Formats: sequence, structure tokens, C-alpha cells
Amino acid sequence: MRHYLFLLLLSSFNSVGAIDDYNLVLSSGQSLSIGHTSQDMNPIIFQDEVNPNKVFLFNGVRTTAPQFDQSLVESDVRFLEPLKDLTRQTHAYSMFEMLEYLYSLENKPFPKFVYAPHGRGGQKISKLGYGTEPFENGLTMLRAGEQLAFESGENFNVPFITWIHGESNANSNLQEYKQKLSKLYNAYKNKVQTTSSKTRNPILFMDQTGVSYGHDIAISLWEFANDNETVSLVMPKYFLNRNYFNRPDERTHLNAKGYILQGEYFAKAIFTTFELNKKWKPLQPEFLKIENNKAFVTLHVPEGDLVIDTQTLPQAPGYGLKYISPSNIEYIPQVSIQGDSLVLEFNTTLEVGGKIDSGFTLDDRQNTANQKTPVTNIRDTSELISFVDQQPLHNWLVQFSIEITPQTPGMSSAVNTSGYNIWDDGDVVVDTPEPFSIIGGSYNNRNLNYALYRVSFDAEIESGTPILNIGDSIIPITKEGKNSFVAIICEPNKDMVSVVSTQTKFTGAMQSISLKPILSETNFDHDSIDELGDNIWPSNVTVENYEADKFSITGDYFIKTKLRYPIYLLEYKVEIDEGSAYINIGDFHKSINNSGIFNTRVPICKPEYGRLRFSTGKIGFSGKITNIEIKPI
Repeated sequence: MRHYLFLLLLSSFNSVGAIDDYNLVLSSGQSLSIGHTSQDMNPIIFQDEVNPNKVFLFNGVRTTAPQFDQSLVESDVRFLEPLKDLTRQTHAYSMFEMLEYLYSLENKPFPKFVYAPHGRGGQKISKLGYGTEPFENGLTMLRAGEQLAFESGENFNVPFITWIHGESNANSNLQEYKQKLSKLYNAYKNKVQTTSSKTRNPILFMDQTGVSYGHDIAISLWEFANDNETVSLVMPKYFLNRNYFNRPDERTHLNAKGYILQGEYFAKAIFTTFELNKKWKPLQPEFLKIENNKAFVTLHVPEGDLVIDTQTLPQAPGYGLKYISPSNIEYIPQVSIQGDSLVLEFNTTLEVGGKIDSGFTLDDRQNTANQKTPVTNIRDTSELISFVDQQPLHNWLVQFSIEITPQTPGMSSAVNTSGYNIWDDGDVVVDTPEPFSIIGGSYNNRNLNYALYRVSFDAEIESGTPILNIGDSIIPITKEGKNSFVAIICEPNKDMVSVVSTQTKFTGAMQSISLKPILSETNFDHDSIDELGDNIWPSNVTVENYEADKFSITGDYFIKTKLRYPIYLLEYKVEIDEGSAYINIGDFHKSINNSGIFNTRVPICKPEYGRLRFSTGKIGFSGKITNIEIKPI
């Protein structure tokens, strides 16, 4: 008689997942995924089998994955053996041990798991992807698992994948790593979908790099999990690297206790996902609000309460948090807790273009084998106890970096002060100048490099009407007093930035002149953002599951439309597997290079040039763009 335990995921995962009666777990990554450690100093703690009737390996595979140059063959995957760590402790043992314990707490029958490790130490992500020997080893176990399930009359299922990686790609670009990870994950999903697995899109569980190997990689892993509904970041790893390191002089890898803890955290995330029916998220930012010199960071708190802990880990300046200004100056805050939020108070005003960042404010390399190791002092109060030293499995704050944009609450009307004032001619004061003469500025300003400028000045007009020229934009000055507006520069290669007298012979003054580039197309006309027209992107034109070679386009050469307004709000969601693309709105050209949800305010310089178009980039594009909305403001 079969025993079923259906733990269905919420619809937010866009798939139905379940723990069934034969669950293959694919596991890959680099050395931290296979328990690399100094075995003479860190012997195995748990030498027994997890549960000889429930948790298995293939006969020719170790928990530490196939050997470095081993290509699995049929005889390696002919039958199953109980899972146990024979050579060194890995996260696998404790992951399944803790899972069984969590199921017992709920009086649930513990399902059958077959562990299929195929990671390889020291390898970049490109050496672990589709077509490589490690990936093919995973496919060999995938096919063998399905066959064994069929022979035993059991339902085959691949509910989740574990991925522990990042150190070897420390020098990779953040977006480049996310694209490669997306390609790898899609390859796994595609292969699983060729089998009879009940779960069509297995959940990907990852952790976050925990040493000085590239802050960008840690951020990219966090962002990737937030960008993808079926991906969960289990935890940051810095507290393991600091307290459960391999050796005093080598802290990239963990000791046996560290790997046990690593596995227990994975178990907690897996159980929460499948038993509590919600996507696991670590202790991480959910919402940012700015008020002058204060940042309010609302966190997702997985368990218990938010606390500051300076005993478990060394106290870091600002408890690990900082503000990085647009000019790359770092500021440490005073930190307090309000419910599930952190209140960060700085001694400077927070600006658009700056970042709120966590992880690297303490440099104690003299204590960490000369490796700058991230740390925060922010955690929750999880009460689940580890099998190691009876330590609570507290959830620590992830490494993150959040840019302050004009859309950040509290910043909608802020001028992007990271753009410098390109006007350097002082005040303009004139009395009956020659008509059509330059009375301020020049015809040759080499600093005109942006499409949008915030213009402000005080005008005293006694007579006449001066003209402000910015690039190809010609603006008559008729209003006395304070003036502030956004100038749209359609051809910034025209270098004119000047005030010109007309035939009316302007007499008066323009003082406190400021022309600051807006470094995003989004920071203007915020008062009218709620006054949007209808979406002009046709509903019958979709860019879903799209794949094409370079410079391909959707349908006809372009979609004809009438652009009657000077500014449009463009919103869309992107899931990039590979490559890049473009969206054209009139003469506006928007590059699409990253996955995520985006909104941009688009200046239309030539409304008569009416077109909408989606096209692939110079290396082609595969992926999906949804929820495209183009609405006049």
C-alpha cells in the first residue's frame, strides 16, 4: 500500500509541488556542497545511517558526490544503499536527519528520499552546467531514479534541488552570474520535465557565500532568489564561516559541526516550503523608506522577534549596516529596532543613487586568517534547536545592497544630487544686451551627456524674454521668481548650454542657476504619476517563452501607434535566460539586460515617430517579458 504525503505549494510558485513516495534530490555546487574539510582535524560526528528505510544513495555514489574525474556508468546507479557519511561530514546527513525530526514533530510519515549529489570542488558555474561531466552525472542519477521508481511501483518525484556555490565566481559580474545561474536552473527544470516527476518545476534552495569572495556574488544570490518564485535563499553563511571554520588559517570551508548546521538550515527551509505551504525567505529586507537622514528597513522575520546580538558574533560598526553615498563615501548609522524594522540614522542626508548595504563594516582580518569576512549582529529568535551543541537555529540577516532610487518611498520628489551641476557661469545679470547674443553659458558645453536635466533658477524679468538652450531643447523664460522643471534633451550631442537674449532685448537677472542631470529616467513630474492613460501596448503581442537570434523582432518591423504625449510610464517584468533585448517607444530605446520588475518614465522627443517594438540584442535573447504596460502620464 502506498503512503502519500501531498504538501502542495501555494499558487504563487506557479507550479504544484509535492513530497511523494519516491523523491530524488539533485544537489550540486562546489566544495562547500560536498563537505570539503581537513579530515584529520574535523572527523565525522554522525557516522550512522540517517534512516536505512527512508534515505538513500545510489550504490556507486558517495555523499561527497562522484570523484573529481568520475563519470557515472550504469553499474554505479543499479541499486540504492542507505545514506551515510563515510569519508567526511556533509550537509546531506543533517539535512535529512533534521527533516525527519521536523516531520515527527507534526506526526507526519517521513517520505522516502534518494540523494543525488554531483557537485565538484573549485569549479566555476560554467564547469557545472549543462553538458559538463558533473551535470551529466546528475542526469544519470535522474534517469536511474525514475527507472527504479517504476520498477518498484512508486511515484517518481523531484521536489527540490540544492545549490551551494559562488566562491569560484568571485570575480564575476553580478548580472552575469545571475544569467548563468538562470540558465543552469532552467536546464535542470527542462530535464526534470522530460521525466514523470510530479513536480514539474523543482524548488531551488541555495545559501549565500560567507567570506570575502565577492560581495557582488552574495548579492546576486539574494537577488536571484527574490527574482524567481521557485527559488529560495536558505541563509547567509557568514556566521558559520566565523564560528565553525575548517581551520584557524582556512575559513572558507567549514568543520564537521558547520556542515551539520548548514544541512539543518536547509532542512528548516525545505520543511517550511512543503509543510507550511509558503516560500521560505531568510531574514531579509522587504521594504525601504527614506526620511532625510533616516532609513527605515522593514524586514521579513522568519521566526520569533528581531534582535541585536553582539555575543554570538563580534560587534560590527552599525551592526554591519552602512550607507554608501553616490560619491562612494561610507557612513555608519545609529541602529534601533522598531518591531520588524531597523531604523538607521546617519549623519548625512540620504540621496538618490546611494545604497543601503549590509555585511562589510567590520574589518577584523587579524582574527579571520587575513580574510575580510562579512558579519552583521541582526538575527531573529528561532527556537528550533540544532543537533550540534544544542544551538538555536537563529536566522541571521542576509548580505544585501539596496539602491535608493526616485521610486524609493520618501524620495519621489528628490533631485538626484549625484548628478553634478553642469552650469558653471554663475548668475546672469544683463541690461539691454544685443539681440540674439549669448548672455550666459556657451555653445560648447562638453558635459551634456544625459537625456533629462532638473533645471532650477530664480528669475528677475524687467523686460524681454530670454531663452535657455540645453542641447536641442529651447525654453523661453517667462516666469518670475523660482523656476524648476525637467528639460528633455533628445540630442545631447548638441553641446549648447546657454542663455540667449532675443529681439526683445532681455533686461534682468537669472540667479542660482542649477542644471543637474537626472541619472535615471524616472525622477520627474512625480505629482502627476497617478494620472495615467490607457495601456498602449497591444494585448495580442506577447513576449513569453521567447527565443531568437540577434536583432530579431516581434512580428512586423514595428507596431504602429500614435504617441500623443511627451512622457510615458513603461512597466514590465523580465525573466532572462540568456542574452539581452530592447523595447522601443517612438525614438526611445530601452535596453533589457537584467531579470526583475522595472518601471521607467520615458521621454518622447519625436511623437510623430510612432512605433512600439521589441527586439533581441546582439547575442540574441531567450526568456520571458510579461506585464508590459506603456501608459501616458
